[in-house]
Amino acid sequence: MKLWQKIFLYTMMLVMLAVGVTSILVLRSSFQLSMEQKRQSAYTEHEFLVSNFKSLLLSQRLRQNVLVLEQDQIAELMRSTFQEGNITSGLIFFNKRKQIVYEKGGFGEMSKEDQKKVKALLEIVADTGENYMQHQGDLLYILTKESLETNTYYFLTVTDISQVYGIHREMMRNVRTVCLVCAVAISVILLIVVKLLLRPLSRINQGTRAIARGDYRKRVPRKGRDELSELAYNMNRMAYAIEQNIHALEEVAEDRKKFIDNLSHEMKTPLTSILGFADLLQIQGRLSEEQRMEYAGIIKDEASRMRTLSGKLMELITVGEANIEWTREEMRQLFREMGMALCVVAESHGMRFSLECEKGYLWVDRELIKSLVYNLTDNAIKASKEGDPIAINGWFEEDSFFFSVADKGIGIPREEIEKITQAFYMVDKVRSRASGGAGLGLALCVEIAQIHQGNLSIESEIGVGTVITVRMKGGEEHEAV
Repeated sequence: MKLWQKIFLYTMMLVMLAVGVTSILVLRSSFQLSMEQKRQSAYTEHEFLVSNFKSLLLSQRLRQNVLVLEQDQIAELMRSTFQEGNITSGLIFFNKRKQIVYEKGGFGEMSKEDQKKVKALLEIVADTGENYMQHQGDLLYILTKESLETNTYYFLTVTDISQVYGIHREMMRNVRTVCLVCAVAISVILLIVVKLLLRPLSRINQGTRAIARGDYRKRVPRKGRDELSELAYNMNRMAYAIEQNIHALEEVAEDRKKFIDNLSHEMKTPLTSILGFADLLQIQGRLSEEQRMEYAGIIKDEASRMRTLSGKLMELITVGEANIEWTREEMRQLFREMGMALCVVAESHGMRFSLECEKGYLWVDRELIKSLVYNLTDNAIKASKEGDPIAINGWFEEDSFFFSVADKGIGIPREEIEKITQAFYMVDKVRSRASGGAGLGLALCVEIAQIHQGNLSIESEIGVGTVITVRMKGGEEHEAV
């Protein structure tokens, strides 16, 4: 069963239940009020008949100038008093022995069941001496014990209350009819309202199906500020997140494919050289010492290049998974330690090296920071020629630490700057291979900078040189002494 059907049915049931219960309670209250009014009216009429008859009895006795009227005289007075049409209730007059003295309405015409009820009422009133009122079926019985002419008599009035029951039954029929009409009207209105209210849910359902089929660009239209609008907004956010994740996964898959292709290509070249010159050493029996040294040197260089390539590759793969050992380092001291080794390397290539760094602290992994600086300096050395300067500068600014590696080398074309941080990408492949490069250094630098909540920016111009600046958050400048 669909949601709109459940809401419609449950709401309809609750509405009909509420209407039905309310109608029953109102009718019951109205019926009880009518019955109470009828009882009061009947009792008032009974009292009036009794008091009126007592007054007539006194007048008759005075008129006849007697002390006591006989039972026959009393019966005759009742017949002349309560003529047909004078009263609306049935009337039965019993003497002390519970014999009928006078009746109007016909005790003999009563059913045996009603006669038993009347006799039972007489016994109750005779024993208790109290007035009695009871309704049985469509009749209301009022029985009182009266003292007339030094004797005990019983007055019983029987009132027909079928009209009250008839009105109640008629009202019940009318209520059922009204409830049925209201049910139909409410059903139509409720169905329209439920359909209108749940229309956004249908649009959300359609959008969800489209997203489930792979259409991650699908967006659910939203209106208003209710819960369904909020659900549509969250569905759109989910679709956007999925779309972004899919694009990211596609990019990762594409990068891995390129990575594997480049790796295969890079490994193939030195392996081919090594195998080729190894075959020459094995096949050619007579080689001069000069040729042998030349071939061995080539094999050594290619093997060294493979070792460098595999080391860089392993470092690039594992840098994000390494167990980072964070320490609070004084950056001037750390850079001076690195500068001692880098100065020797730069001077061995005939280059001028300088390093300056402000005092201050930063939470870092020592080995990763060293790898970052060494790689950037190594790239600067490869891009420079003998006699060129290489400068490293470190400084603190606000809550960050900056350092730059600058050279006056060949520079990088503007269109290549965004690509050089990709693994295996080399601007000048011949020159890079000749210098032992594999195109992994800058990719590794970017990874290390990101681990330290930093980023890497490159400024370069052909023939002028390159400046690579790294910014890392969390720097604390040392207080001046």
